[in-house]
Amino acid sequence: MAKADQDPVVDATVPADDEVNAETKNKKSGKSKEAEKIEKVIESDGDVDKNEVVEDDKSDADETETDEPKKIETKAVSAKSGRFGQMKNPLAGAGSKTWLTRLLAVVVALGAIALTVFGVLIYYYRSENPAVRTVARVVPYPVQQVNGRFVSYGDYLFEVDANKRAYQNNAKLNGQSEVDFGSEEGKKLLVQIKQHALDKLKDDALVSQLAAQRNVKVTDKEVEELTSQLYERYGGKDTLLKTLNDIYGWNVNDLQRVLRKQLLTKNLEANVTADKAADEAAKAKATAVLDKVKGGGDFAELAKQYSQASDAANGGDLGFFSKGQLPDNVQAAAEALQPGQVSDVIKTDYGYEVLKVVEKKDDGSIHGLHILIKTIDFNDYFQEQLDKAKTKTFIKID
Repeated sequence: MAKADQDPVVDATVPADDEVNAETKNKKSGKSKEAEKIEKVIESDGDVDKNEVVEDDKSDADETETDEPKKIETKAVSAKSGRFGQMKNPLAGAGSKTWLTRLLAVVVALGAIALTVFGVLIYYYRSENPAVRTVARVVPYPVQQVNGRFVSYGDYLFEVDANKRAYQNNAKLNGQSEVDFGSEEGKKLLVQIKQHALDKLKDDALVSQLAAQRNVKVTDKEVEELTSQLYERYGGKDTLLKTLNDIYGWNVNDLQRVLRKQLLTKNLEANVTADKAADEAAKAKATAVLDKVKGGGDFAELAKQYSQASDAANGGDLGFFSKGQLPDNVQAAAEALQPGQVSDVIKTDYGYEVLKVVEKKDDGSIHGLHILIKTIDFNDYFQEQLDKAKTKTFIKID
């Protein structure tokens, strides 16, 4: 037992069966008869005749100094507290350390058990129940590791849920039967959705790593500006958010979470393709393509042959676009052209473009074609990084 857990008054009490020794010890310790009587009360559980105590008080009153009763009273209270007040304040003294340590140990043990239980539900049973979802938002259980960077189960469920809802919504809009993910076909589709989610999260993790290496960032202002552009383009904030909620189950925070990732990819691409030598080479190539157009070459065919944009196979067809959908300088060039005219080489964040206007409408929308020559092909660069990436997956999706 620790010193702090012992009662110092009781331990100091002299055995009552040896009166001579007690008298000697009392004299040496400076104890009065009154103190001795009180200690006897404590040892006998307080079963001492009150009259006896009162008489002793009277007989010894003259022999006691004025301040002695105060000391005796204080000691008596302390003694009784030690005898009958066995329940100690758990927040006081050395005992509190033991109490807090034990409590902390219990909390840690319960937390470890809970983490283990949910881990089993995730990795063994592949559970997606509401309790697991709630915990996964707080505890970053990993489903994948990309170059040492973990992808959380919460992020994985976010992607899976969005794609499941999108399939179900598309089926409803197209008048098709409801998607049943419990059927054989539905299970196959679900595996594809989950694999797509893992691939998407791997891309996101790699983009984040490469961006950090190149000190590429996304500001809150960029996110807010892009959000505002989308509100304007799709009929206002309420309309857009309702549509996103119906299709993906997203709120405004989910939207901005996705936009931030898209902007980071865009900023990384701009950083990667900003190499001076590559820039000069891309500009020279775009100028050579423009010369072919001016020489009578078919714009769409040249786009299929030389453009590095995703729409190259369609002849660089942009379709109809309105203000805010293209970079400002490309939009300005399109507005300055008449149908059938071709622009000069235009510098953009992705490289160099040549634009041809096909048609203009009274509402301001423009139908155009374009040829894009990138300074560095970001897709090739990124695929190279993906091929070198070390990836581990911790869950099964089949």
